[in-house]
Amino acid sequence: MGSQESEETLNLLKELSVMKDLDGEYEAGTKTDVEREAYLHRQQRHREIMEAIKTVASRRKDRSENRPIDDKCEESRP
Repeated sequence: MGSQESEETLNLLKELSVMKDLDGEYEAGTKTDVEREAYLHRQQRHREIMEAIKTVASRRKDRSENRPIDDKCEESRP
């Protein structure tokens, strides 16, 4: 995976981690209208992040499938 793609994926995973913590706080506490709306927004963002991660993985897979066989074999050599 390219450095830029790795960085992008890492940032998305960090964002998911923060959202998970916020969701835990939401589930444990009282739920005002504002908190409920923020929770729903996080759920939508979660879906967007998962799609973005799938897109990055798909781009990586497409590139690896389109490389010459010799390049693929070099990766498996010690």
